[in-house]
Amino acid sequence: MPLMTLVSERRLNAARLVGANTFALVAQLVVHMPSGYFGAADEVTLLGGIYAAFLLLSTALGTLGQFRAWSWSTRFIPLVLSVNIGIFIAPMMTSPIISSIAIIWNLVVLLGFVFPSHNAATIHKMRDRHYEGDEQSVRWLSENGRALRHLLTASLILTTAVVGYEVSGQLLATAATLALNIASILLSVPMMLGLFRQGYRVAILVALPILVILFFLGSPAIVLLLLAFYQIMALTILLFQGQLSSDLLDYFFEYPALLLLAAFAALTLLGTLLLSFPAASATGVSISAVDAFFTATSAACITGLIVLDTPTDFSLFGHVVIIILIQLGGMGIMVISTFATLILGSRLGLRAEKALEEVLDLRGSKNAYKLTVFIVSSTLLIELVGAIFLSVGYHHHGHDWPQAIWYGVFHAISAFCHAGFALQSDSIMMFREDPFALMVFSALIVLGSIGFIVLAALWQWFQGDRQRLGLHARVVGIATVVFIVLGIVLFAICEWNASMADLGLRDKFMNAVLQSVTLRSAGFNSVDVALFHPATILFMMFFMFVGGAPGSAGGGIKLTTFVILIAAIRGIALGQPRVVLFKRQIPQDLVYRAAAITVISMLIGLSLLFVLLLTQPLPFEVLAFEAISAIGTVGLSLGATPQLNAFGKLVVILVIFIGRIGPLALALTLGQGKPARIGYPEARIMVG
Repeated sequence: MPLMTLVSERRLNAARLVGANTFALVAQLVVHMPSGYFGAADEVTLLGGIYAAFLLLSTALGTLGQFRAWSWSTRFIPLVLSVNIGIFIAPMMTSPIISSIAIIWNLVVLLGFVFPSHNAATIHKMRDRHYEGDEQSVRWLSENGRALRHLLTASLILTTAVVGYEVSGQLLATAATLALNIASILLSVPMMLGLFRQGYRVAILVALPILVILFFLGSPAIVLLLLAFYQIMALTILLFQGQLSSDLLDYFFEYPALLLLAAFAALTLLGTLLLSFPAASATGVSISAVDAFFTATSAACITGLIVLDTPTDFSLFGHVVIIILIQLGGMGIMVISTFATLILGSRLGLRAEKALEEVLDLRGSKNAYKLTVFIVSSTLLIELVGAIFLSVGYHHHGHDWPQAIWYGVFHAISAFCHAGFALQSDSIMMFREDPFALMVFSALIVLGSIGFIVLAALWQWFQGDRQRLGLHARVVGIATVVFIVLGIVLFAICEWNASMADLGLRDKFMNAVLQSVTLRSAGFNSVDVALFHPATILFMMFFMFVGGAPGSAGGGIKLTTFVILIAAIRGIALGQPRVVLFKRQIPQDLVYRAAAITVISMLIGLSLLFVLLLTQPLPFEVLAFEAISAIGTVGLSLGATPQLNAFGKLVVILVIFIGRIGPLALALTLGQGKPARIGYPEARIMVG
């Protein structure tokens, strides 16, 4: 075996021992054996203390033996792992989960010794694309990369358990976790120095959590949390050096629809993990996994359907997690990562640029980069202005300034991103007689619904570039105005003497405006939805199904899709062979794509409704409204979602995910195939 491979194996073995023994040390504090050798949870018995000393001593000896290349250490480490497995068999009777995890962890590491992979260093050899010309960094990664990856992963898992899920309140558990964190960070320093030598600013960004720690030295939990941020970034950088990760990214860049799917899935799973922490709950007790999964999906997919009451069931930490998920889901993970790359002075690879162009529906990387910067900067600017105005509104309604500012920021982001999450149990009904606040909410929702391409065109127009607006901008602009006016008229007709009966003329009009703009995706309500007339419910479902514009935070089949279908019907009625909008012919593949997106969305919505009717004991109209709200990622509800059982929640989660990813993924996927070169005889069948 080559010398470099031997060194890599030994250091990986040492890292495996450190990780397994540290986890075993914490696990023996967590297990509950009132009459056993470990005692009750967080109790240190005499035998427990002896076992802890054994773990510390064996870790030191095994690690030293591997670094000194002592032959006996390769046999010593499996012996220690076997002891760990044996000692956690008895606690399985009283603490099956943590004991099973400890056994599985040590067993997996032990199998790595019994069945070693001698070519692992070659398979996982670090690529040098980020370290071109820096042989020292490449060599270091080849020798220590796998060990560092193992330590970073182990410390993140342990930090999640000790800090996130608070499995142990023992100082020893915190100290052991902190020690493992420090070991992994110290080992990562040469990699970061290599990045810094090459002039990559990401090294400075990664180091920021370490610097912030200096302000929180008195709080071990916050220190461990900041160390976890550092380790996540370091592990991400390390993984991107591997051939497997590179090939996987290249594959995703080849198929942008899969890239979107993977990005939103990863964001949702991370949100689920964070929202399942006890700290995210207002009671300090973890919410159920299904409820955490539902809330994370609803926030990341900017839907707003909830199974728990956001203001009362979640803590400040939970609210922060939710709003971060909304912001990331609203702007798009690929857009944010591209913007971060530009800020750090780098550019995407050719395949990544191509994927970005397809996601943004642009031609040319220069235009894609410009739009990316515009998306992030305009989003933050609009949300900042909205937050200022809403903060004033909340302060006017009795909130002190710190709370008013937080509420203003939260609701500005939620409104612009069309999430519909609110920090009041009745959404924004407190503003039903406040025209200023309703106007701010309406403006944020409209700006978030027209799409960034239209926003960019309007920005150029206001800057003096009086060129004629493109077809897309004109279609979206006119359709948006038509839907807003139509929504105001219909809502006023249906609700004037119903849910708005107690309001004055001015307030009736402003509430009609708010409800009109919020119907197509935002999900806020300023009047009581339970009082809505059945006719209102019907046209609301239609508006929710249509949704916002492409490239916006809105859901549904999208405005332009609906306009193309209406234009196609008009063309058929007039005998025109092609769809024409504003004296421009629409490509036939776009017409097919619009029809496909509409039909597939209808089928998904009907399938969801069928499943819900089959499994949930709720009225038809309530479940139908909920189904369309989910597929359109709107978030308006007639109260059915909190009453769903676990199966119903999981089905709605799936449909929310499809509703957010589906139309865009279909638009990216449909039409990618090569045109068939074979022609067939034409034949007619009866339709209609």
